[in-house]
This record gives sequence, C-alpha cells and structure tokens, in this order.
Amino acid sequence: MLCHGGQYNDTEFSLWDRFEIEGDLTLQQIIDHFQQEHQLEITMLSSGNSMIYSFFMPKKKLDERMPYPISQVVETVSRKPIPEHVKSLVLEICVNDKDGEDVPYVLVKFRS
Repeated sequence: MLCHGGQYNDTEFSLWDRFEIEGDLTLQQIIDHFQQEHQLEITMLSSGNSMIYSFFMPKKKLDERMPYPISQVVETVSRKPIPEHVKSLVLEICVNDKDGEDVPYVLVKFRS
C-alpha cells in the first residue's frame, strides 16, 4: 500500500521510505551529508524523546556534539546505552528543501 509522504526538491517519497546511511557518522557528517547529497537542511534531529540537534539550541551545546558519532550523541543525550543487540538507529529529522520549505516526516536509518 503506497502512502504519499511528500516531496522534497524534485523527489517524491512515501510514508514507508527511509534514508539509509551506512556507518556511525558524526553529527557534523550527517548534517553535511544531507546538505551535499540531497540539498536538505536539517533543522531538527531526534531519537525518541531526546532532541539531538536543533537550529535553536545554544551554539556551545551544538559545537560539543558535532564531532561525535551519532551513537555516542544518542547515548549521551538520552542517558541510556544503546543495547548490544541493536544494529541500527532510526532517527526522526525535520528538514527544509532547497527552497526553504518544510519537508514532512522524514526518517533516517543508520546501520553500523
């Protein structure tokens, strides 16, 4: 069953689609990847109830998180270790397309 999720730039996607990224990239690498590969600006990134990144966070806090692998940032912010059996993380992101328009409901799956 195809459920229309939305469109960014010239790409349409369904609610079932996910961005999949291999490896435990740093927060900075994730932000750069979406900007360079998809022309999408990440405005917020969360893991469950934990806000990992947001454009309105204090610069000092963002600068502290940028060089660390996403798994480490998730563990630090959530104050919970990622269980050994977990092979991937699914994070929710809010993004703007190249025209500055919000793109609805985007999920990213990171596989280690």
